[in-house]
Amino acid sequence: MLKFLSITNLAVVTRLNFDLEEGLNLLTGETGAGKSIIVDALTLLMGGKATVDMIRTGERAALVESLFELNGEEESYVRKILEEVGIDANLDEYLSIRREVQSSGRTRTFINDKSVTVATLKRLQPFLIEIHGQGEQQSLSNARAQMDVLDVFAGNGELRREVGSAYARWKKAVDTWRSLERDEAARERAVDMLRFQISEIEKVEPLPGEDEALLAEKSLLGSAERVLELSSGAYAELYERDQSVLDQLASVRRRIQHLSAIDGRVGQMLETIDAATVALRDAAESLRDYGGGVVFSPARLSEIERRLAELERLKQRHGRDLQGLLEVKEDLKKQIQQLSDLAEQERELLSEVETAASAYAPLAEKLSANRRLKACLLERRVTEELRQVALERARFNVSLETAKPDMSDFTADDPTHRPATPVVATAEPVAPLFWTSYGADRVEFLISANVGESPRPLGRVASGGELSRIMLALRTVCSATESTGGRRMGSTTLVFDEIDAGIGGRTAESVGQRLRALAFARQVLCVTHQAQIARFADHHYSVAKRVEGARTMISVQRLDREERIGELARMIGGAETVATARETAVWMLENSGANIVQGDHPDGPAKISSKKKASSKSRDKS
Repeated sequence: MLKFLSITNLAVVTRLNFDLEEGLNLLTGETGAGKSIIVDALTLLMGGKATVDMIRTGERAALVESLFELNGEEESYVRKILEEVGIDANLDEYLSIRREVQSSGRTRTFINDKSVTVATLKRLQPFLIEIHGQGEQQSLSNARAQMDVLDVFAGNGELRREVGSAYARWKKAVDTWRSLERDEAARERAVDMLRFQISEIEKVEPLPGEDEALLAEKSLLGSAERVLELSSGAYAELYERDQSVLDQLASVRRRIQHLSAIDGRVGQMLETIDAATVALRDAAESLRDYGGGVVFSPARLSEIERRLAELERLKQRHGRDLQGLLEVKEDLKKQIQQLSDLAEQERELLSEVETAASAYAPLAEKLSANRRLKACLLERRVTEELRQVALERARFNVSLETAKPDMSDFTADDPTHRPATPVVATAEPVAPLFWTSYGADRVEFLISANVGESPRPLGRVASGGELSRIMLALRTVCSATESTGGRRMGSTTLVFDEIDAGIGGRTAESVGQRLRALAFARQVLCVTHQAQIARFADHHYSVAKRVEGARTMISVQRLDREERIGELARMIGGAETVATARETAVWMLENSGANIVQGDHPDGPAKISSKKKASSKSRDKS
C-alpha cells in the first residue's frame, strides 16, 4: 500500500507531499490543476521513461519519493527480489523508493537508500502499483497477466503452484539432460584423446629406471676407446706384463714362506697373501672380460638416443617420470571408464525427464480444463459488468489455446521434441507445444466494442479510458474470489486515470460503486472529474493550481466533510453558495453507501496491519 508520496520540481510542481490511506482515495480538481502530474510521478517512480523535459524550469533535478507498506504475498515477493539485488529486506518498516532525474539527462534510483537499476524497479512494480490510464495499460496487454486474471477468477492458485513445482522438476531434468547431450561430441573427442594417449604410452612401453640405465650406457659407448684403454692397461698391470702385480705378489709369497720357516708366527700371513692373489686374479679376469665386451657401435648409440628421446617426450607431455607414466596410463583408463559410465547416466536422466513429464502433463491438463470451464463464465460476467460502465455493446471473449503433447514424444531421442502439428483447443492447430511454469495454455483477452465487429486483442481496440473501465470490470468480477482466499491479481495499489472519460450520470455512479467495492480489498487511487464517482471516496483530496509571484504552484489538500460538500457542489456545476448544489452534494455523501454492488465486503475496507511509522527524516529526503 502506498503510504506517502513526495514530488519535487516535476513539471510545474515545486514541492508536493501528501499521505494516502487504505480504501478509495479520490483526486479531484479543476481541469489542468495538475492531477495527472501525480499519476505521471507514480509512473516515473515505477521505472517509466525519464526525460529532461520533466524537470521544472530553472531547476537542476526532479525527484519523486514514496513509502510503501507491504503485507502478505506481495511482501514475500518484494523481499525475495530485494535479497537478489543485495538489499537488506527489512520490511518491518516502510519500503522507500526514490527516483531522481537530473538536468544532464542522468537518472538515479534508490530503494531503501541503496542504488538500484531501473530493471529492479520494473521487477518490483507488479507487487506495488498498477497504473491504468492513457498509455499505461501494459498489464492488460501482457498475455501472462491475462492468464493471471483468469486464474484468479477460476481460483486456480493452489493448482498453479502444483503445476509450477512439477514444471520446475521437469525443466531441471531436461536442462541436465540437455547439458549432458550437448557435451556428447566433446565427450567423444575426450575419449579419443585419452585412448590416443594410452596407445602412445603403450607403444613406448617405458620401464621404471630405464632412462637412467640408457644414459649410463650412452655415456659408456661415447667413451669406448678410453674405457678399452683403461681396462686393458689395468689387466696388463695385474696379469700380463713382466713384473705384473700378480707376479710380484707371488714373489712376496715365496719370501714370506721362507720367513715362516724361521718364525712360524709369520705363517698366518700366507693366508692373507693367498686371498689377495685370488681376488686380484678374479679382478684381472673381470677386466679382461669387461674390456673384451666394450665395443663401440654407432648403431647402438643411435638406438639409445632415439629411445631416450621417446621417453623424454612422454615425460615432458605428462610432466611425470617413467614410474609416473605408468600411473598416468592407469589414470587415463579410469577416465575412459568414467566417461563411458555417462552413457548410463544419460539413460537415467532420460528416464527422469519422462517421469517428470508424466507428472506435469496431467496437472497441466487439469489446470487447462478448469480454465476452459471458468473462461465462459468470466466472459459472461465481464460482459455484464461492461454494460454497467458505458460499454453496453462490448463483447468480451477469452481465447484459450491448449497444447496436448503425445507422451510417446518423450521417449524419443530428444525429450523436448515438439510435434509439428499439436492438438490444441481451437479449431485450427496454430499454437506450438508450449510448457511453462503456469501450464500448457496461451490466454488472450479479446473484445468487440461495437456490434458487427469481430473480437480483437484488448490493447488494439480500446482507448485509455475504456481499458481502465475494462480492468475495473475484471477487478470487480474477481474481487469475490480474492476475498475468499484466491490468488490476488498483482499489486496492492491500483491507480485509475481517465476512467470517467466519456461517461456521466448513472454510468459514473456505477463506476464509483465498483471502485468502492474494489477498495474493500486493496488501496485504490483514482483521478476523476465526476461527482458521482467522488461521492464514494474513503479519502478525498483536492488538487489546486495557483500563481505565486511569477511561478505556478500546485497543492494537494485532504478534504473534511464540509470541504467535500463544497468540492462536490463545484463538480456538480453550481457555486458553493448555491443551496441546491450543496443540498445535492450533502445527499450524495449521505447516500454514498446505499447502492454498493454485489460482492462488497460487509465490514468495509480491509484493515492493513500497522507498521512502524517512518521518521520525518525519511520523508524529508529529497
